Amino acid sequence: MSLIPNIIHFIYPWTEKTRPWSLVNTLAVRLAKKHHPDYEIIVWTNSPTRVPLLGVTVKKCELPTQVGGVDIVWPQYISDVMRLQILLDWGGVYMDTDMLLMMDLNSHVKAAGEHDRLFMCWEDSSKTSVCNALMISPQENLFLKTWLDKIPEALQSPTWAEGGVVLPAKLAMNPYLNEHRAILHHSFACPLDLSKNWMFDPALKQEAKDRVGNAHAIHIFETYWRDIIKDITPEWIEKNDCLFSELISGY
Repeated sequence: MSLIPNIIHFIYPWTEKTRPWSLVNTLAVRLAKKHHPDYEIIVWTNSPTRVPLLGVTVKKCELPTQVGGVDIVWPQYISDVMRLQILLDWGGVYMDTDMLLMMDLNSHVKAAGEHDRLFMCWEDSSKTSVCNALMISPQENLFLKTWLDKIPEALQSPTWAEGGVVLPAKLAMNPYLNEHRAILHHSFACPLDLSKNWMFDPALKQEAKDRVGNAHAIHIFETYWRDIIKDITPEWIEKNDCLFSELISGY
């Protein structure tokens, strides 16, 4: 059994290629705080400008430029390394800033501590990739450590996001690591795929709600829908009766 601290970690690694902090990012943090008012919310960043959030702890940090002697080029890969290292060092809950939390994670935090396991979910039913946008883990978890140790090799793969989502799916097939991880059904935090604009198209609202069901969280894939998300304002939300607008109403 391991004690998992009541901390939710977010990261905002800033580079010249980084998208500006969006309203969606602010709403993601607010939802996490709403469902976990007794947790410390930490945003790890090297941003030279203030992150526009109240009631959170902002920790300035240096971005990793290498891992295992291999250069890290893309911001997405910087994030892959940061989230693993933070959970290894601190433990707690890690969430991407485009993960909308729908209910508290207390039962899963408790279970992860009792079983000393990393908790995460699949990205879809194929089970060929794992969602790294929401993870719950004790410190020094062996699955996380093995994952981070193999990142340098994955960074040299031509497959996009090999180290972030494909590598952990491969490691999940290793019987030696089984007792150190629990990978849940994709409906836990990835109920929506990328086949349609589920979150932001008013015409798809009811079908999207049916797909979401009782998900604990919804990953909205900001990188993929960036051309829509960059223009989201309170006025946009009022004019678009889509699933996203309904979910964040009042925040």
